[in-house]
Amino acid sequence: MIEYELYKNRQQELLTIAGRDRMVVAALRSRRAAAKARRAERVQQETVQSAAAIESLRMRRNLQLLTR
Repeated sequence: MIEYELYKNRQQELLTIAGRDRMVVAALRSRRAAAKARRAERVQQETVQSAAAIESLRMRRNLQLLTR
């Protein structure tokens, strides 16, 4: 009878640990997804800024050509 109770306690402990591990994994995945979204947003902003800079240079060159 004591062995059965020890077995049941150990099973409950393992289930508790497994549940906690699932929560940790879910939290890590969530953080990774958030970091990935932040990186993608940053890259998009840099791309827009780069495109704006390129367009600004083109406009400046065209203006210089027109004023010659």
